[in-house]
Amino acid sequence: MATTSMPAAGRPLAPVYPFNEPSQAVLLYDGPIGGLGETDVPGRVELICSKSLSFEWKIGDRASPVFSNRDEVALTLHRPTGDMIMPGVPRNIGGGWSNGASFGNPGAPLTRLVAHWFNLPNWHGPLGLVAKTADGEQEWSGRWVHQTSGWKITLDVRPDYQRVWRDLHQTDVYVMTHVMEVCRTDGSHFTADEVDSVLTAMHVGVSFALGRWAAPMLSVGEDSGGCVAWEQWGAAHCDPARGSSDGWWYDQDHQSLSDFLSLVIDAFADPDRLEPLRFQMMYAISAMRSRDFVEPRIIMGTAGLEHLMWESLVLNGVLAKQQYKQGPAHELLRKVLLSAKIPVGIDPHLLPAAAQYAANVKMDENKDIDGADVVTWVRNRLVHPQESQKPVYRLDGLTRDAWLLARHYLVLLVLNSLGYNGSYRDLTRIRGWVGDVAEVPWA
Repeated sequence: MATTSMPAAGRPLAPVYPFNEPSQAVLLYDGPIGGLGETDVPGRVELICSKSLSFEWKIGDRASPVFSNRDEVALTLHRPTGDMIMPGVPRNIGGGWSNGASFGNPGAPLTRLVAHWFNLPNWHGPLGLVAKTADGEQEWSGRWVHQTSGWKITLDVRPDYQRVWRDLHQTDVYVMTHVMEVCRTDGSHFTADEVDSVLTAMHVGVSFALGRWAAPMLSVGEDSGGCVAWEQWGAAHCDPARGSSDGWWYDQDHQSLSDFLSLVIDAFADPDRLEPLRFQMMYAISAMRSRDFVEPRIIMGTAGLEHLMWESLVLNGVLAKQQYKQGPAHELLRKVLLSAKIPVGIDPHLLPAAAQYAANVKMDENKDIDGADVVTWVRNRLVHPQESQKPVYRLDGLTRDAWLLARHYLVLLVLNSLGYNGSYRDLTRIRGWVGDVAEVPWA
């Protein structure tokens, strides 16, 4: 059983790497670098946070230019915790780029892990924080604490969040917004390998809730003496900062997110469950986003639906493989949706084009159709080259409604497969208040 603890207001978690300004690089290392010649040269390693997230290294002019002709170099960073090797690719005599690296022993016993979140929305927990400033003390509401499956997760928002987030959505940049600490609830040791599924669950789970990618990065594991025993530099998948969310979660509903993440963390701890669930959530994140062309969103959403349909019907033994392949797609989708108690009717107020299409089919063919018919018919017309795409566009707004239905069905089926029974935002609605939520239909 998951619980959300309620500790008193306290000092905020300190990031290992300082908070950056929007689009400003995060400095990871500044000092002598070996591996480029006979002697060390001064240099620095940064996480670039503009246009895209990437690791870059820069060196002074004392380096021999010979290294720039190599395909790859092994940079030796002389850090206080010991020498660390980072693979790098030269771009020119001034430096290059890297995919990052892991340092230390992933099997070393850790007591806490600190990760730095990028581009989270104004998700501030209900608990108070206080920090000393030049003018005295600053207090703000900004800590979220959650315990589940033997893990304690603490997430603190940076104190100047409102300032750095202002107008951030107008430019495609990245900024460190939160600091997260993960430890065992009983204070026992754990390893980087053991906590990896928790970090993955938080990354994919929170992004699925938001409908866009936000990411924990620059993970640092400390031992019982407070020394760094393991560290990972990697650019996790993250979307540019956005002020609004396309997802099913209202970002001030802390209890719903706690309930949901408990289920995801528990599921991701099972290797057999992790892979299919991660793929389904990834499809859903791509389908939920309100940017880009609507047709790819439909295709990604229906790909996720097919993944879930196969799992629900074939892998769970409801239908034999041949029966599934012979079944019409709309019947298979309807079967899965109704089994999960997800309504398949078409609301004409929310989906006017889909309702008009259903009325046209009723008039021309004397056949009643529902949302499962609309989604699969539009999808088939878009992806099968032998089918004409023109009928899809004869009714203005039909592709939009098919997209809304596809993402709505996919999100609900993922939540249903997890056993989630909390509140959600109806993704067939594109107008209304951000806090308009309802219970999932099977609750």
